[in-house]
Order: sequence, then C-alpha cells, then structure tokens
Amino acid sequence: MNTIIKILTVSAIALSSFTSCMDILDTAPYDALASGSMWKTEESVDQGVAGVYNALCDWAPGVYADTYIADGNGSTYGFERLGIAGQLTYAEILTNGSINPSGGYFSNTWKKLYEGIHRANEALANIPQKSPASPEKNARLMAELKFLRAYFYFRLNELYGRDGLGVPLYTEPVTVDQCVKSQSPENEVWIQILKDLTEAIDEPNLPNKETTGRVSKGAAYALRGKAHLYQGSKYAEDGSVVKNDDLLRKAVADFDSVRRCGYGLFSNYKQLFTEANENCIEMIFRIPHTGDIHYGTSSQRVLGNRSAYSASGEAWGTLSASPVIIDLYENADGTPFNWDNIIPGYSSLTRAADRIVYFLRDTLGADNNIITQQGNNRPLDATVRSSVAKHLGNANSSVRSDYLPHGNEARMQSVFANRDPRLAASFITPYSGFTGGYSFSGANNAMEVFWRFPVDNYNAKPNVTKRNDMSTGTANGDYVPYFHRKFVYEGINLARWEDSPLDEPLIRFANVLLWQAEAYVELNQLDKAETNVLEVRDRAGVSTVAGHFANQTLARNYVRDERRREFAGEGVNFFDEMRWRTWNTMKFRNDTGGMQSVWGNIKNPYKWPGNHLYIWPVPQTEIEKNPELIKTPGWSY
Repeated sequence: MNTIIKILTVSAIALSSFTSCMDILDTAPYDALASGSMWKTEESVDQGVAGVYNALCDWAPGVYADTYIADGNGSTYGFERLGIAGQLTYAEILTNGSINPSGGYFSNTWKKLYEGIHRANEALANIPQKSPASPEKNARLMAELKFLRAYFYFRLNELYGRDGLGVPLYTEPVTVDQCVKSQSPENEVWIQILKDLTEAIDEPNLPNKETTGRVSKGAAYALRGKAHLYQGSKYAEDGSVVKNDDLLRKAVADFDSVRRCGYGLFSNYKQLFTEANENCIEMIFRIPHTGDIHYGTSSQRVLGNRSAYSASGEAWGTLSASPVIIDLYENADGTPFNWDNIIPGYSSLTRAADRIVYFLRDTLGADNNIITQQGNNRPLDATVRSSVAKHLGNANSSVRSDYLPHGNEARMQSVFANRDPRLAASFITPYSGFTGGYSFSGANNAMEVFWRFPVDNYNAKPNVTKRNDMSTGTANGDYVPYFHRKFVYEGINLARWEDSPLDEPLIRFANVLLWQAEAYVELNQLDKAETNVLEVRDRAGVSTVAGHFANQTLARNYVRDERRREFAGEGVNFFDEMRWRTWNTMKFRNDTGGMQSVWGNIKNPYKWPGNHLYIWPVPQTEIEKNPELIKTPGWSY
C-alpha cells in the first residue's frame, strides 16, 4: 500500500492559488502557502506537483448518470460502464440516446482534464524560477509534469479531438480572461504530446522504473508508443485502416524500450490486482490509494455486490458485468465458448423466460428430498420453491422439462468451468462463491455466499441461520446480473465502502504487449504479434489455438478480443472501441443491445443516435464562455 495519495489529495489545496479556463473548484484555506510562499519552499513544490498527480483521480464521468462522486472513483470505473464489459443497473444517458452537449457529462470531464493541464503549466512555469530544491530533483519533477500534461492532452484529444478537430492548446499559465483560444488541429496536439514525452524520456534524472506510483521513463516510453500507435493506424466504421508504417515502427521501438526499463508481466493474473502486488514489475503507471477515509477508491461500492460489506454498509453493485464479455472468454483449451455445447439449443431460444429455466437453483437433493437450509436444516424456503415453480410455468413446455430439480446448478456450473481463468478471476458467475465481509452475523465475521437464483429476499443480508445465498440487489427475474470480482475485496472489513486501498492501474505491461501486437498486425508482422499475444495468454493460463494469425484480418480481430478479455474492469475497453470505431457494433449491437440479465433479457435498451457519438462534443458551457471554440459537427447545440 502506498502513501503518496495522501500527499496528492492534500496538495490540491496548495494549487487553489491560481485560476484556469475551467474555473478550478475552490479548496480549503492553505495558510502559509497562500501568502506568496508557493513554489518557494521545497514542501510547497512537492505539494504543488502532487496536486497535478491528484487530477488523475476523478476526471471521468461519475457512475451515477450525469453526476460525479467524490473520493476519486471516476478515473477508471467511470469509463468501465461504457465499454462492452460493463453496464449500469439503470438507464445511462450516453447510451440511451438522450445525451446532448449541454449536460455535465461532457463539461465536467473537459473541465477536470484542463484542470490537470493548468496545474501542470503553473508548476512547469514556476519550478525553474522559484524552487529551492536541488537541480536534479527539479529536473525530475519537470519531466514528471511533462508526462502528466501529455497524459491529460492525450485523453482530451482522443475524446474531443478526433478526425482532425483537436482541442485548445495551452502550455503556459493563463487566467480565465486569457482562455480565448480555438481548437488547435488534432495533429498539433499530438505534436505537443510527443514533445512533452520525448523531453521526459531524455531527462537523465527521470528513473527508468518506479514502484511508488510516480512517473518513470518506462511510463513515458509506453505513452509515447501509444501516441505513435494511435496516429499510425486510424480506423473507419467500415473497417478500413489508414496506416503510417513509420509511426507504427516508432511505436514498436518505444514499446521495446519499456521492457528494457525493467518492466514485465507479473506471474499470476488474479493476484496482480491485490495490495500485495501493487509495486510489481507489471504496474508501469497507476493511481495509488490507501484505505484511509477520503484517500481510497470507490471500487468496493461501485463494482461490489450487496454481500461485499464494509463498516459503513453493504455495496450496491451499481456497475455489473455484461453477458457480452462473459461469453467472449474462451474455453481453457483456446476454442471459442458456445452455450450450445453444454445446453443444446440454448442459443436459438429467443424468450428470456425460456432461458431462465437453466439458471434456476436446485430444489431437491440427491436423495430426492427438499434441500435443507444451511444452519437450521429447515426445508428450502417455500417462497423460493414457489418462485422456481413460477418461472418454470412461464417457460414453454419444450423447455420446461429441461429443468433438473437436482443437477440444474451443476449443469450451470459446467458452463463456466474449464474456461479462460481470467473469467473466474474477474467475475462472479452463477453458482460460484464469494467470501463476503463484515456484519453477516457480527463484526469482522466473513461468510462464503453463493450466486443462486431465485433467493428469498434479493436485498437481504446473508444469515448463518439460513441458506448462504448471495444478495442480488435486484428484483427476482427483473434484472439479475453477473457481478465483478476484480477490484472487490472479499472477507475484509473496510473502514468505508468508498475507500478501497486498491490502486487503479492506468498502464501495465500487458497493455504494452498488446499495443505492440496491434502495431505488428498493421505492419503485417503477424508472427511477432502472435508472440506478444501468447505471452499474455500464457501468463493467464489459457491455451491458444493455431490459425488466429493466419491473415491480417483474423489477427486484428484476435488482438482486439484479447484486449477485451485482459482489461475487463479497468476502464480500458471504451477507449479501444471508440478508437477502432467498433463501439456501435460491440456495445450498442446496432440498436439491439442494452443492459442485460445473465440470461440475456434487456432491461434498458441502448440507442445509437449516429456516428457523431464517436467524438465527444465541445461542451455547451465552454462554447458560451469562449466564442472562438468551434462546435463539434453532428451534435445539436
């Protein structure tokens, strides 16, 4: 566990002395630092730089529709719901067709990214003139700041600046009145990003490798390689690719340099996402957290389930997992997963009521008697048995007879057995267990619960005197999801559900390997692409069937699928689908997609308003403040 985040959050106070185009939020008084001593003491310099790092924590949209949640949960989980793996438990304005440029969804993200940029600009301008720190330390801090500014501009450019549009480019401190620039063309923004990253790489005082969450030379190589990749391969909705081989070769070279800086894959995928391994060789750049109040991340609250407890109460499972990603995980032998191989005819069922039959729990034991509840040995609750009978009655007669009073659970478990191990490491699947935390039958008592359907009370806390069913948090039959396991604590009493100490990975070595594999595919060096993918899959413990790299199209799609599997839960996939121009087909499913239960019924349909959704609009509030800004084409202002 790292302590840097304590410095990061406190240091935001130190930065309230300067203003920016984005009207940086007011912070608490900072006493001596406000008196003109800012940047003139080494302590204030450290706090000022840490304040730039702090801008990483919550710049993405919050998980509750058009709002933000405090405690820094937006940087990763705010985007996970927009990828193919994630989904909210209620309607999402960006996917239901109701979004427009005037809401806080776009303006808050824009503002917070520019807040980070202006903090970096202020520090870059003042440290050379005022900092009393050693020249070596100042040089290192300047390199870190250039990386961070490049990171913020990278995010702005890929969200708001695609297709040549670009974003306003500020590299010096400015006041609100000086925020009058129009967008610089996209290419000019990329040039600035590359310039900052190159200067960071060339700084001798920036270490090759870091394990504390700070910027390293390896992180700068990784981000520069990503920038070269993004410019070297540009995709269209029809699948065509515009390539620049020179830039792709530069991307390959940068990614090679990351390994030379000392980074590599950690040996165990599941254990990678634990506190014990936050400093391992795979974590190139991350947001550090502690479990102290206001210094953690909200992963337990957002990704957790009603059985994932903390001292402040149970989690909510606000962000669940989509069946789309679950079905994408292959069999352990590398062959594609197919429901029909286990439940013949399952894929051809069109009614959710028919598919539910296969997810129903057992009601009889091997002795053909009613299953008794754990703890009191009473027969399985009559309300549960009644609910099972109700769902059976809703199914067609041809399917109803497939229900196994004893063996239905085992058949469903076989659906998820012998699959890519990353599936079980990342998600809670039907009839698997989860070790819940606090308050089941007393403080600090942990209890293993199991995903079953239906349950007696979908909001009930597990009870040792009854059956150890996992709370679904949703009404039976209305919406019953897959739950996240990655980034969710099991069997532990956190101080608050808003303060998980798990760090958020932003760049890990698996990213580098698969970005490089993409570059190799576009260079038509398919054997090298396959080598990279095999390295990632071998670490996960999943075999690879020959033939996926037989031609460029097959290889491109396989690398993409591998990224979807590897980074589920990490807020990565949304940016990938936007870049590949596959967001419509993969997330919206050409207007047939939506928030789904495990058996595929859609509760909240998605609506694709048009391809303009691939570029986020300049916010209406920014247009009103700065008339030089150009409205984003395709959006109704």
